[in-house]
Amino acid sequence: MMPRMRLICKMTVVVLLTLWLGASTSARAQDSGSVTGRYKKEGGELIIVEGENETLVHYEAVFPQGASVGSCICPFVVKQKSGERWTLQAASRPRGTWSLKLEPTRLVLEGRNPMCCGLGWPGSDSFERNAVRGPSSCQVKEARADFFASQKASTPSKAYVVAGDTVEVFVPGSEPRRVPARFKGARRTTAGLLERGQLDCSRQEVSLQSLAGKWFELTRKGRGLVIFEPCAANTRSITVRPASGELEVELGQERTVTKVTGLSPGAAVGSYSLELTYESGTTETVSWRDLDVSRGLVIVKSPRLFSQGREYVREDQKSAFPVEVETGCGEER
Repeated sequence: MMPRMRLICKMTVVVLLTLWLGASTSARAQDSGSVTGRYKKEGGELIIVEGENETLVHYEAVFPQGASVGSCICPFVVKQKSGERWTLQAASRPRGTWSLKLEPTRLVLEGRNPMCCGLGWPGSDSFERNAVRGPSSCQVKEARADFFASQKASTPSKAYVVAGDTVEVFVPGSEPRRVPARFKGARRTTAGLLERGQLDCSRQEVSLQSLAGKWFELTRKGRGLVIFEPCAANTRSITVRPASGELEVELGQERTVTKVTGLSPGAAVGSYSLELTYESGTTETVSWRDLDVSRGLVIVKSPRLFSQGREYVREDQKSAFPVEVETGCGEER
């Protein structure tokens, strides 16, 4: 079914834990390329959803606050996009100066007066750009689903999607009632907040971007997991490169690079089936399944490369696991 949409030029912006950025972009900012995606690390995440009507940036984090833990609740509006810096202003309490810097390797959020994060926030937070993950693909299940400008807005915008439309969705860790989403139409891409209950994400389409980045193998020790560092070899790892379609496997003393020539969702939520093609032309099917999304844990199995079924942790979350160095490395053998 073709979407019926009417778009307004500007949406009112007051969003819990969400940064809303206007559509005007300088030539230099455009040169930096699309930054749509989820940037996640231990203790925080940054979600950016770019549309032609709006660009949404959703930030949430926890941080040490004396003997307890503080959290960030940050509604912003954009004041200006200049080069690789987006200038932001707090929507509810317009005090202090905020910005989002688009550096070549990372995204940096800065604020001199962190009213929305509370006392003790360090004043900046950064996210590595290579740790980006793509959106979920969901279908609209209601006759009509309206885009909203904020979590508390009682009146929707004039943009909407209809039953059967496919939208790209990011569900933040706080799991709000309305989620950042965008719809790619024939002429325009529209971003906004959609009611989560009006979406069906159970039969999601997947992209290799969802698995992008570097993953380190974990070794079981007793009841726990450690990252093992052998004496004369590298720590085993997987690197997924969506741009080239490559999957590189570090095996310790050798390395294998294959092409991902097929990707489909598995039977369970958070599971995937990857078809790998080697340079020789032979193929192998790999089963990839989320074990604990909050901790960045997956299990990977296949007949050859991962014959035992191995657990991996995403690079930006590996600090949660101890490193065990092989003993006797300096001894003569």
